Amino acid sequence: MKPLADALKEGVWVADGGIGTWFLREGADARQLPLLPLTQEDLVMRCHLEYLRAGAQIIETHTFSANRSKLDSIGVTANVVELHRRAAQLARHSRDIYGEPAYVLGSLGPLALPVGSQGVAYIPPVEAETIYREAVSGLLAGGVDGFIVETMSDLSTVQAAVAAIRSECTLPIIVSLAFSPWGSTLYGVTPERAVETLLALPGGPPAAIGANCGSGPSPLLDAVLRMAEKVRAVGLPLVAYPNAGEPTMREGHVHYPASPAYMAAIVPALRAAGCTVIGGCCGTTPDHVSAIRQTMAHPMPPAVLLPAPPRAGDEVAGDGGEIRAPLSRSRSLAEYWGQRFFVSVELDPPRGPNAARVLEAARQLQQHQVDAINVADSPMARVRMGALATARLIQETTDLLTILHFTTRDRNLMGLQSDLLGAHALGITNVLCLTGDPPGLGDYAHATAVYDLDSVGLVKVLSGFNGGHDALNQPIGTPTQFTIGVGVNPTADPIDREIDRLRRKIEAGAQFIMTQPIYSPDQWWRFVEKARDLVTLPVIMGVMPLVSYRQAVYLNNEVPGIVIPEEIVRQFESIQDGVGLGVALARELIHSLHAHIQGVYLIPSFNRVEPLFPLIESLRQGYPV
Repeated sequence: MKPLADALKEGVWVADGGIGTWFLREGADARQLPLLPLTQEDLVMRCHLEYLRAGAQIIETHTFSANRSKLDSIGVTANVVELHRRAAQLARHSRDIYGEPAYVLGSLGPLALPVGSQGVAYIPPVEAETIYREAVSGLLAGGVDGFIVETMSDLSTVQAAVAAIRSECTLPIIVSLAFSPWGSTLYGVTPERAVETLLALPGGPPAAIGANCGSGPSPLLDAVLRMAEKVRAVGLPLVAYPNAGEPTMREGHVHYPASPAYMAAIVPALRAAGCTVIGGCCGTTPDHVSAIRQTMAHPMPPAVLLPAPPRAGDEVAGDGGEIRAPLSRSRSLAEYWGQRFFVSVELDPPRGPNAARVLEAARQLQQHQVDAINVADSPMARVRMGALATARLIQETTDLLTILHFTTRDRNLMGLQSDLLGAHALGITNVLCLTGDPPGLGDYAHATAVYDLDSVGLVKVLSGFNGGHDALNQPIGTPTQFTIGVGVNPTADPIDREIDRLRRKIEAGAQFIMTQPIYSPDQWWRFVEKARDLVTLPVIMGVMPLVSYRQAVYLNNEVPGIVIPEEIVRQFESIQDGVGLGVALARELIHSLHAHIQGVYLIPSFNRVEPLFPLIESLRQGYPV
């Protein structure tokens, strides 16, 4: 999936609709709406999923009224950072469950008072920026793709929100104002003045400008048309999120008159004005979004049609009708040792049954010439699609090599042997043997772990298969051709125990080593000094490029097995482009060790592969063999 900033310029996208409207229709308490990400997670995810199923390609976090100023005004107390972080996580999890590509925007709404106004009660600009920065930090921690500063009426509030975002990151920002049917905001800002101010923001204009709420489709179209000429002149896209008409009271309930068909009928005019993002605001529902999607020219992502798996020895017709060899069903990592610097990328399987987003990431990685995809096995003990099924889909869709992470946590001795034999039959022959995180770390703390074997025992099973027999030494017919990998943590404490386990894995039949992510050459050399006789096997080094100071602190303090040197953490403390710095540090690390390892596997944050592309390209240019 391309970066959001590029997507806004290059495509036409359908956004979600009225989140508050949806919750109220479901019977949620209006006063408690801002706290739903903490109190009713399932309800929030169901809302996001309904909009995704309706066709939304951009969804917003449920944080519009969750800033500290708004919460204080209604007498509600909450951990603002955690509230925003959880809201972003829920939006991302919903996207992962749905499986199709979509962008998650962190929503920042107005404060309880205008900013810096003279003559009415107001919030000082410095305080406003501090309030927004709380929200931004939580949204960043939750993994948003960008921000939308929406339903704004005064430009000083916009400036405070944008400044807070830009002080924390370089993600794209959409700014949307709310214009009344009379053509100005609540504080008298016209569309023309709004554009002039936004184009002159410190640090440059936002990624997109537009209008939402305030009025129904027709008045909003008028506001967009008044913005369009100056916005298009500088090459910025426009966004439009109209209400479903002007609300009225009907039998004690707020009623919005605009039907889905009426909303869809105005889409061509919004597109002609230059809008590349069209969604809905108050009163709109998944039905409105579905109608908008059907009217948009941007097609739905095509379904992934998988051919029947070829039988051994079959020839397969290619796209042009020519005969080609079967998909590489038995390719081994051993083919790469000494021939090419090996580059793999780790992807987590989807949270639901739709693998489209993961497969799109794999296709992009293939275009950037990676050699393989590492497929994690329900990492952190959280339920995801099976790693074996995901690996098969990736190999069929891209013809890339896969490395299957296989844990002993969830299968007894019979089950794991059955699954491994099935993996071999499906052409999944490169296996990383892992014990697996205990269920208590994940979503199903009450689940029972199996652990008939540990990773050492799993290596022995695979070695037996390669010798033609199972764990009870019974023949299996044709010997398998598994390439057996094992993990090691070079920064483990105590290190002697880790080295002893690695020695036992190698004695059991391990053929290559994959390390936990490391962040400095010293971490590797300290390990080698104690285990020099063991690292004669091919080594694939784990590299997880950092993206921010908060991520570095979190990984260093909360994720087992990861140790980040303090001097590296400090480099992120005051830098804005954390992604660029993370890639640069990863490039330096690999450059310093590439002559001593056979390859790397790169671990993207939140399955976002795009930031890895410059690093992959530099590796291919620098170490082609």
